[in-house]
Amino acid sequence: MKQKTVRNELLKFKDEPLDGQDYETAAHLIAGRQFIAAANFIDRLDSFPRDEMKIIIARTCKTVFIEMFDANPDLYGQRYLYGGL
Repeated sequence: MKQKTVRNELLKFKDEPLDGQDYETAAHLIAGRQFIAAANFIDRLDSFPRDEMKIIIARTCKTVFIEMFDANPDLYGQRYLYGGL
């Protein structure tokens, strides 16, 4: 069920004018348990949407993040990485 939570968090950005379709595509791949396809899709995106999606996934469900990217989600899950703002 965590996949649906991740999907819902990503779908909040589907109405963005430039990258909304990318968020929607990634959300549906994750909801369909196609984690490798979703990870490959996300890794090929521009830097901002790619990093933003990784942050959303890491905050929402660490196990999905680990399964997708085989990396430590704590690096992406922190709200302020450098202690600012």
